Amino acid sequence: MSHQEIAEPAQAPESAGPGDPGNAVGRDVSLYWCGQTASAFGSTFTAIALPVVAVVHLHASPGAIGLISAATTAPILLLGFPAGALADRIARPRRTLVLLDLICAAAIGVVALGLAVGAISLLWLGLLCVIMGASSTLSAAVYFLHLRQLVGPEGIGGARARLQAGQYGAALVGRLLAGPAIAVLGAAAALSVDVASYLLSATALMTMRSPDVVPRGPAPSVLTMMRGAMAGMRVFTGDAFHRALGLFIVVPAATMAGVTALTGPFLLRVIHLPTAAYGSLFALSGLMGLGGSAVAARLLAPGRDPRRVMLMAFTGAVVCSLLLPLAAGPLPLAAFCAAMGIGLPVFFGAVANVAVSSVLVADMSEDTLGRAMAALQVCLAGAGLIGALGCGVLGDLVGVRGALWVMGLTALGCVALSLPSALRAARRSHDAARPSPASV
Repeated sequence: MSHQEIAEPAQAPESAGPGDPGNAVGRDVSLYWCGQTASAFGSTFTAIALPVVAVVHLHASPGAIGLISAATTAPILLLGFPAGALADRIARPRRTLVLLDLICAAAIGVVALGLAVGAISLLWLGLLCVIMGASSTLSAAVYFLHLRQLVGPEGIGGARARLQAGQYGAALVGRLLAGPAIAVLGAAAALSVDVASYLLSATALMTMRSPDVVPRGPAPSVLTMMRGAMAGMRVFTGDAFHRALGLFIVVPAATMAGVTALTGPFLLRVIHLPTAAYGSLFALSGLMGLGGSAVAARLLAPGRDPRRVMLMAFTGAVVCSLLLPLAAGPLPLAAFCAAMGIGLPVFFGAVANVAVSSVLVADMSEDTLGRAMAALQVCLAGAGLIGALGCGVLGDLVGVRGALWVMGLTALGCVALSLPSALRAARRSHDAARPSPASV
């Protein structure tokens, strides 16, 4: 998750003393990495445990699972714009991130206790998803504000790739351990791991030394804040490329939300994967995420255009999502195909995530960054809500495999029709952003 003015921190020389500001920044970035990595490890246990609880223990239908998945994104639609405006007024982003970590730890801890005493129901899972979604609404905007403070605008791409690589590595280990842990110790123990990870993340944030103050002007009225909240949407309507950017973010988001909602029922009910092996099937996605982060760092080296990288990466993610409903036949073959259908979209998604961060941070001022990121979260939430609910309804009507096919093919058609014009718009935007020869 995750200061007086630190717009462009200077690089510390090798001989700098322990009190040098550059060393403080490097130490804080490492702490940030540790906290995010720990949180990603724990969150994997929750991500694996909740579908198992819903499908195996509570016997939820595809439609009910779609509703639970939608509960995560619904708060973003309601709170996204106000949260973005609030993020641009927060003077101490690190304290806000600590508070959000503690709220998430408490919410997951309550559900873990309910599981331990046998009082859990689908309503409990839905309420947990609502709380986590509301927390992520604000933390997503504050995350980039805090990261930009630590490394400056020019360092966002590299820092984001490093943080993402750590998160994928932790998720890889978590996926290998979560399934056996749930089978042996139960889902409550798995959720307790996530509680501990949020507490570790909060501790890492609290031990940072660099200033946690963002200079802010006088606080505007509530009406002014609400009007300003809509300013972030202009990022996606200002020119042809940004309109294409919105489409290429929203369509894969809807697809992935629908696929994610039905992945648990598909693996556990359709191809009959044992519960103990459920988490390990996602292990490949951790490797793919690490690989995608490493590839992104190379593709997005200084001077490279992140726009075309982003478009092609999102397209690859949509194409590869079709591998999941292809999984059939003997269990080893079906499991391998399903693992590829889960892992390859993560590879391309990792590349796209880093590219999107580079594009948006470069195109936005610091004063509007929170609102623009909140606008992005609202768009993603709307797409995710439609994808999760739609795929759940389709799952009840045509079966889980049929719903996955409909979602994947619809998304592929939208992306294929839009890609040529989007690439042309990206090329024009890149050419316009380059300095003219006369100005060099």
